[in-house]
Amino acid sequence: MSSSDIFYGIKDGMYWVFQNTLEPLADYPWIVTLIFGFVAFAYWMKRQVDYNKIAENDPNQIK
Repeated sequence: MSSSDIFYGIKDGMYWVFQNTLEPLADYPWIVTLIFGFVAFAYWMKRQVDYNKIAENDPNQIK
């Protein structure tokens, strides 16, 4: 068994994964990723606003 057999095996496996999973899914993976990114960013910004309100009302913090 040579290294080319290993690399061709990896290539064949990746090609199979692409044709049997990624092609049927079409645009759904990036749409789901984009929606998750927007939701995560909105959650992060809400938490930041909450932390800023707590910090403004805390007189014992170093500014």
